[in-house]
Amino acid sequence: MKKFVLFIYFMFLSLALADSSEEPKKSKDTITISSGYFEKWYTNDQLAVFGSELLKAGRRLEKYTVDNSSVDTSEWLVWLPRILTMYLYKTFRNAYHEIGHGLKNRAYGADYALLKDDKTLTSFEKNENFFKYFVKKLGSPRSRGACYASKELADTEELVVSAGGMNNEIYLAERQAEDFHKNGSLGGVESFYYFYNRLSPVAYASKGKSEEDRDKPDTDVGDDPIAIEGYYKKLGISARKSDIKSAGVISLLLSGMTYSILWGAYKNLSTDGGYTPKPFNVWGIRIPDTFSYITSKGISYKVVSGYKMDENLNLIFGLETVLHGKSANEFSLGFDKTFGESLHNISCKVVTTFGKGFNVEASCSYPILECLSINFGGGSYSSKSLLGERHAKNMENGKGRSNNVFVSISFLY
Repeated sequence: MKKFVLFIYFMFLSLALADSSEEPKKSKDTITISSGYFEKWYTNDQLAVFGSELLKAGRRLEKYTVDNSSVDTSEWLVWLPRILTMYLYKTFRNAYHEIGHGLKNRAYGADYALLKDDKTLTSFEKNENFFKYFVKKLGSPRSRGACYASKELADTEELVVSAGGMNNEIYLAERQAEDFHKNGSLGGVESFYYFYNRLSPVAYASKGKSEEDRDKPDTDVGDDPIAIEGYYKKLGISARKSDIKSAGVISLLLSGMTYSILWGAYKNLSTDGGYTPKPFNVWGIRIPDTFSYITSKGISYKVVSGYKMDENLNLIFGLETVLHGKSANEFSLGFDKTFGESLHNISCKVVTTFGKGFNVEASCSYPILECLSINFGGGSYSSKSLLGERHAKNMENGKGRSNNVFVSISFLY
């Protein structure tokens, strides 16, 4: 299986490296309907697409408002789409946090219920559709959501489930970085939520433990970071709640995208504005971005970089290593290629990750009309790997490998 996947990967890589004199069409924003959005076929990465598209739509709406208002009114009218985008995305992020717990429960064979507030943990309810839950949360923006599982799991499994919410928030930031380096620009609201996604786990882990909770077992306390610290202690892993906080800050400061955004803000303040953040690179090599994840081995740092061979082809490489806990390392290698007119402007992305286990993620997008594309892809994950812990759909009874596929349709605008 591994040899076959590697053969297919290098075949696609050879095709991607082939010279093409044609320029691909410029990337457009999308509105997507995916098979991964439906409850029976949920995939963690496809649900993240919805959040990414909310931010891009917000940027477009903001630009439309500015372009179609007078100079006198644009300065205050622009805040209307910004506030709307912030409201929608904050609600999505909360829902995506909770589904992060839910999908890990499902991977370990447990049913789950998504609850719009944490005051209703009185009885178990049937799984709820993610988008129905998202709409419910729009009506109760100040309530704290919750995910309730149907059964207790082993300590290691409970640790991975507890980490699912905060890991999803960091994954959203990682996807933002991917889009930023691929498309070369970023909107103001998108920039704000890059920091929001990255610092929310830090703020969560900064919460103190109340006096009445000090004598309780950590795993009986509702806050995820406190529960995670308790499971790490039970499993003999030298990682604590404070490590989640420090890793979040350190990884943010070790990311090129952070400084691209800050430089963009400085340029806008020191000039008449209008400067859009651009990715930093040296001789085509992307200044790395670093992300911290909570794993069953400890707190990891994932460093992602790449090399832009030309406007059509990006090589991707990275390393994830556990620094707070047990030793674990994973390496990533892949490419993202957009072909020219002779190949119908098809875009392909393939990334392999190997270490404790072998993983491969692949996707292709085929524009069938000027305003419509069909996309397909999937992933094959080892449940023993750090990446697999976050995205594998079946990890019950130590299942070695989990596969998922998706088909989606995107409206291009």
